[in-house]
Amino acid sequence: MLTVDDARARWRGVLAPIVTPFDDQNQVDLNALQANLRWLLDRGARHGNTVILAAGSGGDFPMMNLEERKQVITATAEAIGDQAPIIAGVQSLDIRDTIELCQHCEALGLDAVQISGPFYYDGRPGDVIAWFEEVGRHTGIGFALYNNWYTGYDMPLDLMERLCELPNAIGAKWASPDPATFAEGIGRLSPKVAVVNNTFETILGHRLGSRCFVSHWPNFHPEWCFRIWELMEAGRYDDAQREFDEVMQPYQALVAQIAAQTAGEGVFVRPLMAAAGLDGGRSRLPSRDEAVTPGIRAGLEQLLQSMASAVG
Repeated sequence: MLTVDDARARWRGVLAPIVTPFDDQNQVDLNALQANLRWLLDRGARHGNTVILAAGSGGDFPMMNLEERKQVITATAEAIGDQAPIIAGVQSLDIRDTIELCQHCEALGLDAVQISGPFYYDGRPGDVIAWFEEVGRHTGIGFALYNNWYTGYDMPLDLMERLCELPNAIGAKWASPDPATFAEGIGRLSPKVAVVNNTFETILGHRLGSRCFVSHWPNFHPEWCFRIWELMEAGRYDDAQREFDEVMQPYQALVAQIAAQTAGEGVFVRPLMAAAGLDGGRSRLPSRDEAVTPGIRAGLEQLLQSMASAVG
């Protein structure tokens, strides 16, 4: 198992939630997945600027069964090899599935698993601690503690700190709906684990000590993320914020139109992948591709074209 120091050293740059392609028969398309990952490596993803997230929320894990999730994780590990760190999503309503996924990831030699507490029932600290402790009894893989407040339980900072004391805890994918709590969380969690910033406050998160930031952009234009990372690492925070806002403000406005009509994350990434010449496949219900209207699709394509000319 990686140590906290290992995670701090390895998890740098952008954490990329990789889209899982589904074909016209609604089956997982592992060939397309691996081709997309090879494309990402060819565009410069590596240790130091990218961390791969397999079968996470952006990879439509709720729409897959256990065997499909294992296939996606395995295919990702095969395509990436040792060229970049890999974390895999293992959240499940059935703790037995979470344990089996953890053991699968451990056997593959992945860096860590992204793991939240039970997320259908409203959270209670004792339940969350018991959940993590039981999973930890069955696996030695590192945990990236995941506060997925937007679909599950918004874990208080005191609880997050208690979870950081678990033997498996090496990282935290941290976000909060409250900006002050988000900032406080990085300050309190960073001395204990490697913190991944899961908000749009990318530049602030880096200033405060997060090791990497989450973005869907590596699925279709990773160079932009690499540029933001390089600016932050150079201490050019004003430049980084300006370039970040120039892209994210129109992007978020378009994504919000899709999110108002359908659920999921891959659904708003796939049209941009298509515009980049990649096979993002189709979405599975409840995500509906028809929510991406021709006008929205044209706006996304125009944004990507403008980025291609600006960043290369």
